[in-house]
Amino acid sequence: MPRSSAPPDFADRPPWTRPGFIASAALLLVIVIVGVLIAALSLGDDSNDTADSTPPVNPAPAGSSPDQALPTTVPTTAPDDVTWHLVGQVAVPSSDTAGPRTTSGGVASGYAHTPVGALIAAAQISIRASYSAGRASWEPTIERQLVPSADRDRLLSTLKESDAAGESAAQPGELSQIAGFSYQSYTPDTAVIGLALRAPAGNSRYHIVTLSLLWRDDDWRLVAPPGGAWTSLSRPAPDLTGVVEWGAR
Repeated sequence: MPRSSAPPDFADRPPWTRPGFIASAALLLVIVIVGVLIAALSLGDDSNDTADSTPPVNPAPAGSSPDQALPTTVPTTAPDDVTWHLVGQVAVPSSDTAGPRTTSGGVASGYAHTPVGALIAAAQISIRASYSAGRASWEPTIERQLVPSADRDRLLSTLKESDAAGESAAQPGELSQIAGFSYQSYTPDTAVIGLALRAPAGNSRYHIVTLSLLWRDDDWRLVAPPGGAWTSLSRPAPDLTGVVEWGAR
């Protein structure tokens, strides 16, 4: 029998039909599939890690305040948009931008949360809380716009005693007028302001009343003087050195 008519020898078969080749190909396919699965799982883990590694958005810390964005630069010249009108016999300032926003029942309230707002509040509240402003002004002003304290209660009690005793208010020209200001300190929470007052007409003397204010309930509140006596916060001054001149003309 000629060799060409014999069944093909195993060695003569195409290589891709041989069992060894088929087994190798199958093993390679398994390796590829396993590699793809491992890569897919790794990607899933990476995405989870990415999500977990995103920094959390922390809430604002307790006690934080947006006050950090508020203006704190105190004026070194007299504020521009101020007009003056009388409360009793003393001229007090008002501003379209710094307040007061409302005046009712002897009380002027609604001041800007700024250094100028504190300055106008210091002038308005201290004058309205004085005996010369009349009971319709000093009583509600002390009750609503002075920080509650024993000193505030003492001040209110003293004025009520004076009113009950029939003490008369000052006569025209007997009261000092606002002549200037100086800031001793200022933060959005606290302001300490020296209010300069010119002695009555015919007298060139001055006195500086140091007033402290706190920002409470969205408005400036005045701290009552020690013992309820404004004289404890007053010192004489020969002139206006170190003071920004400011007052009704």
